[in-house]
Amino acid sequence: MGIGPLIKQIEADTGLAPSALGLLITMPVIAFGAVSPLAAPLARRFGLERVLAFSLWLVVLGVVLRSLPGTAWLFVGAGLLGAGIAVGNVLVPAVIRRDFPGRIGTMTSLFVTTLAGVAAVGAGLAVPLAGALGWRLALAVWAVPAALAGLWWLLVSRGSGVAAGAAVPPPSARAPVSIWRSPLAWQVSLFMGLQSLAFYVLVAWLPSLLQDAGLSAAAAGTYAFFYQVACLSGSLLAPLVAARASGQSRHAVAASALSLVGFIGLAGPAPSLIWILLGGLGSGASLALSLAFFSLRTHNPLQTASLSGMAQSVGYSLAALGPVGFGLLHDATGGWQVPLAALWVLVGLQCWAGAVAGRARRI
Repeated sequence: MGIGPLIKQIEADTGLAPSALGLLITMPVIAFGAVSPLAAPLARRFGLERVLAFSLWLVVLGVVLRSLPGTAWLFVGAGLLGAGIAVGNVLVPAVIRRDFPGRIGTMTSLFVTTLAGVAAVGAGLAVPLAGALGWRLALAVWAVPAALAGLWWLLVSRGSGVAAGAAVPPPSARAPVSIWRSPLAWQVSLFMGLQSLAFYVLVAWLPSLLQDAGLSAAAAGTYAFFYQVACLSGSLLAPLVAARASGQSRHAVAASALSLVGFIGLAGPAPSLIWILLGGLGSGASLALSLAFFSLRTHNPLQTASLSGMAQSVGYSLAALGPVGFGLLHDATGGWQVPLAALWVLVGLQCWAGAVAGRARRI
């Protein structure tokens, strides 16, 4: 449902400046950071199923508004779309914790792989659909699968027979009010944030970095595609392996170190595809592990939702700053060495955060 592949068409049709287009692309990430903390309180008040159904209809509304004539609707729709996705991203780990406590790794792997797979399909179909329907209708068609999913969750929420007042668990099962004061919650949040920052930096700047290193635009695009494929592979495998262990410190450190090795390789005079693949594997594995931590480090589904909301708020706030800061460092220094060195330091800090967040403890 992203607008990235259609950005040139949107620019030509609307006349938006590059800075405005950059804000439009970043709007969903900003919404992720702002809305994520609200998901757990809503789930405690109304129940997981009802809030998930609401989040999907918010996505439908955002997709439809984003496709209406006028540039203002682009931004309004992108914000609502991001808000709906944020709520869903926070609460799905809680559903996994509640319904599949013995298969957290498998279901987290399925969740992350589905997210990445649908995003890849959307990116691949965007240009052909825009050629056949125009870019506005190409964006609007994604309201259909979101509406179908929303109908499903409406049926699930009604079938559960849970009244709004009964959605609040007894005090012993509630998420602690002081979760933002928990050192472990901050360690998980920091790991989530640092891996998100590194991922979004590479997604935003990898093609430019590779072209400045001498690759053609086509080759740089191919390398960026392989980075996404490697991310998908890492996110598929990591939870399946890590969830079987009582602690995941070594898995988080290994995934972060793999990212670090790949990113260090990018500083060479002729970046090789092997560094792209290593960095992608590490990034994908780190993302999947951070999502698995929401369930593995908590006692009950609503505590999972609270940790998920906190970690994703911190994570996506950092992620929104990453590409901007990376670009500013490049502009200030006239090259990629200093920005890459800063990224290496942050991924090194991610290794530490993964080591402490991955210990066999619960909040």
